[in-house]
This record gives sequence, C-alpha cells and structure tokens, in this order.
Amino acid sequence: MSILKAIIQAILQVIFTILPVSVSAHSSAYHEFAHTADGTVSALTGIIHMGIAVGIIAASYTVFLHLAKEFAGTFGDMFSKRLKGSEKRPARRFLYFVLLSFAPLILWLIPFGKAGFLFSVLHKASYNGTLLDEGVFLLVTGGVLIAAARQLTLSRNDKDVTLVYAIIVGVLCLFCVPLSGFALIGIIFAVLILFGVSRRPALRYALTVTAPIYLVTGIVETCIGEDVGVIAGVLGAVIGALLSFVCVKVLRFIIKNDYLKYFAIYDLGFGFLIAVIGIFQLALN
Repeated sequence: MSILKAIIQAILQVIFTILPVSVSAHSSAYHEFAHTADGTVSALTGIIHMGIAVGIIAASYTVFLHLAKEFAGTFGDMFSKRLKGSEKRPARRFLYFVLLSFAPLILWLIPFGKAGFLFSVLHKASYNGTLLDEGVFLLVTGGVLIAAARQLTLSRNDKDVTLVYAIIVGVLCLFCVPLSGFALIGIIFAVLILFGVSRRPALRYALTVTAPIYLVTGIVETCIGEDVGVIAGVLGAVIGALLSFVCVKVLRFIIKNDYLKYFAIYDLGFGFLIAVIGIFQLALN
C-alpha cells in the first residue's frame, strides 16, 4: 500500500467516522464502483480505528479519567462491602450505564454455522452486490439526525441518561456497528436527544460508548486484516489519533451551534442517491 493512499484513507476514515456522515456508506459506495467490494478488511482500517479511539479518549480525557477512577473504586467498594448505594453517585451511575450498553454486544457471538457469528452475518449482509441497503440505512441516519436537530430547536432537553436509554444505546450498537450505512456516534447522540437528554450528556455518552467499540474492533481488524506496511501503519495510527481529537472538537462546535441539520440533509441526499443506484443494480441483476 502506498504512503499517499494510507494518508488519504486515514483522513477520510476519521472525518466520516467522527462526523455524522457514515464512513461505512461512503466506503461501500467507493468499493462498489471500484469493483473491490468483497467484505474483507485491511489491517490499516483496524489501526486507524484504534487511533480514532485514542483520539476520542484524549478529547474527552476528563470523562475517561473519572470513569477509570470509578471503575477502580467499584472493586474497592466490593471488598469493603460499600458497593450498595454507590450507584447514587452520578459518575458511578454513568459508568454502570456505559457498561450496560455493552451487554447486548454479547449477541454478536451467536453462532450461525458456516456463516460465522452474528456479527459476520450482519456485516456480510451489507456486501450483497447492491447499494440499496447502505442507501436505506443512511436515509434512516439522516432522518434521525434531522428529527434531533428539530428537537433541539423546539424543546429544551434537560434529561440525563437513564437505565432504559443505556439499554437502547446497546441495541443500537448491536446493529449499527456491523451494518453499513449508519453513523454510530451521530445515531446514538440523535436518539438520546429525541428522548429528551441534554446535548452535553448525550454527546458525552455517545463518545464514551463508541471509543471502546472502535478500540476493540480495531484490534480485531488489525489481527485478521490484510498486511500493511510499517510506515503506512504508523501514519494511520498517528493521523487517526490527532485528526479524531480535532474532529471531536469540531463535532462539539457543530452541535453547540445547531449545524447538525446540514449533515442530516447531506445524509438524506447521499442516501437517496445510492439507494436509487441500488434499485437499478437490483433491476439489472
């Protein structure tokens, strides 16, 4: 892999992952027209995903420091028999909700015989020879984002993340991660907004949940993906970490200034375009 190609891939992958425009939809569209859509992954993709996770953690380091402290404190409370009642502390409750959001992801390990596990089945479903799936899912993403943008202009959200919302986020991750066309951070944030959660905790929760997911999937992709050169890998990791740090700041600016609707419009437009192309692909096939 050329160094220039690795740099371009890292830049585009980070921008489309952090901002609510679906990296998977754009990647699928590119590979479909380049006739390289076979469902395989490159180790570089995994390395960039790990860099993205590092960048998100760095951009929200205070949140992750508090979570690490509460995680360690949980074991201390267990041994000192003070665990009961500790969930009343906001930081501890936030930690429990984040961990709960990971629980549905265990279902990814459900075996489907020769087809592999549930994660593989869902992931391969996006590589079925058409872009219709990606278009529909991107349209869903755009619709949820436009509804969330409208919610922020019409209503004063003042809720915090609850137990029910944490479970819903887990179910969203279960399907949005392997299926192509969804913007994970954007979907989680928008759904929480629609439930009345305030902007800051909604975005903080979306970033906190997605960072470990990108880290773990990145490790898996790096281990099973096609080999990548050392220089390309280092560049992918560095660009992934630095650029994602910047993009998180940009995302906060976008949400604070009510620019989310413009990304929703883009998703709806691009989603409609590739959905129409997907319909023609089905007809021709």
